[in-house]
Amino acid sequence: MEFKQKALAADDVAQMLDVSKNTVYSLAKEGRISSYKVGRKLRFTLDDVQAYIAQSKQAPPKPKIAQDAASNPIDGVWVPPVSGIGKRIPRAAADAFLLGGSDAMVDGLSTCLAESGVYVLRSYQNSYQALVDLYFGYLDAAAVSLWDSSSETCNLPYIKRLLPGMPVKVFQMAYYTQGLLVQRGNPLNLRSWGDLLHSGAVLANRERGAAARVLLDERLRIMEADPKTIPGYDREVSSALVQGSLIARKDADVGVGTEKVFHQVRGLDYLPLQTEQLVLVVAKKPSTERLLRTVQANLRSTAFKQGLASMVGYDFRLLGECIYET
Repeated sequence: MEFKQKALAADDVAQMLDVSKNTVYSLAKEGRISSYKVGRKLRFTLDDVQAYIAQSKQAPPKPKIAQDAASNPIDGVWVPPVSGIGKRIPRAAADAFLLGGSDAMVDGLSTCLAESGVYVLRSYQNSYQALVDLYFGYLDAAAVSLWDSSSETCNLPYIKRLLPGMPVKVFQMAYYTQGLLVQRGNPLNLRSWGDLLHSGAVLANRERGAAARVLLDERLRIMEADPKTIPGYDREVSSALVQGSLIARKDADVGVGTEKVFHQVRGLDYLPLQTEQLVLVVAKKPSTERLLRTVQANLRSTAFKQGLASMVGYDFRLLGECIYET
C-alpha cells in the first residue's frame, strides 16, 4: 500500500524542506524543483520534493581551476554522491578531507575543521552507504549510527563487517533516541514495535541504509515479521523532515525517527523506544594520519560544544573519546 498522493501546496513543501514559502516559489521559478499549476495555484508531488532533496545532495561543483579535470582521469579523483551520478574532484582538491554522513552534527564538525585550516568536502549519505563509501576510498571519515539486533549494540558489528582489514579510528559523537513518530494525540494508540504489525497503521518508511530503516528492519527480524504486511513499507522517504511532514499531514500514520524531527515538524507526537549511538569512523591512512588529532581536538573543542547547545534529543557524554581502533 502506498501513501495517498495528495497534491502538496507551497506551505507543505516549505515545511518539508524547512525553508520559507517564498524560497519554494523561487525554487519552482528557477526550475530547481518540479511543479505544476491547478488554475493559478502552484502544486507539487512528494516525488518532486524527494527529487529536489536528492539533487541537492550532489557533490560540490569542481573549482574553476583545471576545468578539464572531469574528462581527464589523471587529474581527478572519483567521488560518487548519493544520487549515483558521479562527479570528478580536481587534483587540487584531492587532499581534501572527505567527510560523509547526514547528521547535523557532521555539518558542525565540518565548520570547526574548516576554521582549523582543514580543507573539508562534505558528502551527504545515510549511515550504511557512508560506511561502504569509506571502504572503497570515496570518503576519509563517515558518521554512522546502525543498530545490530544480534549483539544489541550499535555500529561496531557493521564496522567490522563492512570494513574488513581496514585500519580505522572510531570517535564517540552522541547518544540519541529512536522511536515512533505519530500524529498528534496518537489516534491509533501506537506504543510498541509490535503495534506496527496489527494496527493497520500506514508507515512513512525511510530509505534502505538509513539508521531508522536499519533499526526497523532489525526489529521486524527479531519478531519474525513480514515487512510487506505493513502498509506503506515499500514506499521509501529519503528525508526525516519529509517523513515527519507526511505523518503530520495525515498522509501516513507512523514512522521510525528521532526526537529532533518531533521538534522540527508541527503536528507530531513522539514515543521513544530505544537509545542509539552516533560515531565518527576515520580511516587511518597517510592522508589522514596528521588529521586524526585535529579531528579529535575539534570534537572536544569548546566551539564545537557551543554549536551543539541548541540541538535537542542528543546526549553528548564521552564526546570525542576514541572508543575503538584497529
